[in-house]
Amino acid sequence: MNKAIESLESKLDLINFSYDKLEFLAGDASNRKYFKVFRDKMINILMLDNSGKKNIVNFIKKTIFFKKLGINVPEIYESFPGNGILILEDFGKKKFSEIIVKKNEEKLYKVAIDSLLFLHKKEASQELDLFDKNTLFREVELFFKWYLLFRGKKVKEEQIQNFKNSFFKFLDEPMKLPVVNIHRDFHVDNLFYLEKRTGIKKCGWIDYQDALKGSIVYDLMSLIEDARRDVDEGMKRKLILYYLSKTRNINHEHFNFSLKIIAIQRHLKVLGIFSRLHIRDKKSSYLSHVPRVVQMLKLNLNSYEFESLRE
Repeated sequence: MNKAIESLESKLDLINFSYDKLEFLAGDASNRKYFKVFRDKMINILMLDNSGKKNIVNFIKKTIFFKKLGINVPEIYESFPGNGILILEDFGKKKFSEIIVKKNEEKLYKVAIDSLLFLHKKEASQELDLFDKNTLFREVELFFKWYLLFRGKKVKEEQIQNFKNSFFKFLDEPMKLPVVNIHRDFHVDNLFYLEKRTGIKKCGWIDYQDALKGSIVYDLMSLIEDARRDVDEGMKRKLILYYLSKTRNINHEHFNFSLKIIAIQRHLKVLGIFSRLHIRDKKSSYLSHVPRVVQMLKLNLNSYEFESLRE
């Protein structure tokens, strides 16, 4: 990681950005990298995105959007869009994925769900594009392009087409539910627990730059069927009921059916993305999550309604 820091130091020299120390913090599935930047006895987060000015401008736009709605997203202290650099608020060390255990998972998940409930009471924004069924379906195609390649499997085009025709009809169901603003990658690695804050501000959000508006089930499903950790079926049911108990005029049976459809969609997409990261981008750490995602996919497909999809 020394090369990454050296490259960043060169960029910071060019913009005359002074600091005391840099520490690599994390990279993600995209071109973004995160660093801790120490200066004047303060610690901030430096986000570096080498994929172009457009992505930085989009991140700023989405940050402003969620902040106006009252969601707890990081403050942006300084921005250098032409250099792919943002200086952000540090949410600290209590990322959900690093502190969650069986003993506190229900509490933490409910903190996260409370922030979703707060967001879902807001009107879906005209600023966000619609996560419609065509977009959902294009993501499913990543499974056929990359996961089958990763597994070395060949499937007849006719079989793929039959699956697509069937699943495309299923995607109508979640779109009949209320359309809300969605994070789109709402899981324990993108949430922080900020215990000194109150109400929904206890849940800090990051990596929301791909936000759209879409089905009310999407973010809840991402949270409880997470590629990164196991959540037992009893806890999932409890969390779904918690969400529904605070939501009016939703048919519970239709909600649960739609949640399974979106789970199948997302698990297919994630398997495709993790395979692409391994094959194309030489990022193989995500393969450790593949067995869990396959298992969740199979469990959802086991419902009798999906007999036409299962094989």
